[in-house]
Amino acid sequence: MGNRSDELTETSERSPHSTDELLSETEQLLSGADADTGEPSARSATEREPESTAPESSSSRSSRLPSVSSFLSLPSAPSLYRYFSPKAFLALVLVVGAGLLAGGLAIPFAGRIVGMFAVAFIVGLVTSKRRYLEMTAAGASVGSVAALANYAVLAVAGSGQAVLAVGASAGLAACVGGYYFGRDLRDGLFRDVE
Repeated sequence: MGNRSDELTETSERSPHSTDELLSETEQLLSGADADTGEPSARSATEREPESTAPESSSSRSSRLPSVSSFLSLPSAPSLYRYFSPKAFLALVLVVGAGLLAGGLAIPFAGRIVGMFAVAFIVGLVTSKRRYLEMTAAGASVGSVAALANYAVLAVAGSGQAVLAVGASAGLAACVGGYYFGRDLRDGLFRDVE
């Protein structure tokens, strides 16, 4: 019992480190002035507080150390989702694919490109949030798949890369162009007249 009360008085007599002291020690550790440059640190060994001889528990040591997340400014959500939405991409693939099929059925020559352009124009006109990256990926994907489906014989014969390149670039140009003009018209319609 007497031994236990001695431990309590030792730990209560110790004053906790102030925030300024922790920050200065952290800066010293992060700058690496002692190891890398050979310069003496701001606080020498004589200036440091004497450590108590009482054993510390692991929880008290970990509470004094700053956490790794305090040094790193990590976003709460991955940054990929900030710029690219998989749900919007899948929705745009379906809508652009439907426009490709409808355009191909309605207009015999270049109807698929016109259908993709028209759907992208309507999407740009209707939506308020910019989705250029998703529209670009959807246009290239739908264009590539449509080109491979139409020219499967050429793709098997050895011109697969050329068929993919032409399909992807045509789908990309049609969708991005239509989306841009739709967004531009939306901006013109909703802008205040001065």
